Amino acid sequence: MRKSTNKRMSKHWLAYANASRCNHYASLKETGFISWKRERNNFAIGDIVYVFSSIERKIIFKTEVVAEEMRSDGKYWVETPPMHMTWRLEAVEEYIGDSLDESTLKLHGFKGGKSLQHPMCNNQELFAYIESQFDK
Repeated sequence: MRKSTNKRMSKHWLAYANASRCNHYASLKETGFISWKRERNNFAIGDIVYVFSSIERKIIFKTEVVAEEMRSDGKYWVETPPMHMTWRLEAVEEYIGDSLDESTLKLHGFKGGKSLQHPMCNNQELFAYIESQFDK
């Protein structure tokens, strides 16, 4: 008989990175992480977060939630960074290519528009497609 555990399965998320507030790309490239506001984001350690950039209009990085901490990416902020508890999202892999742009993602169930205001995690078809692009 298999022993039951209460361990939560990790989730996959798509989160919108607003470049007018923070240079998420530079932070991920130079430090290997970004800090993401803990409040209103139901991430958990071990979750995968795909970062969708407002400039490139595509997913630019696959990250993993590795810790909870006070904001530590402040030097990459365009405006004064809010100092509060955040999730630390560590870079797993940068996406190089054009198959994760907004128009292609829409072919796989991405809604765009106002749906970008909150991280999303409930579209299995979309996340299967995204992950297949990182597996190449």
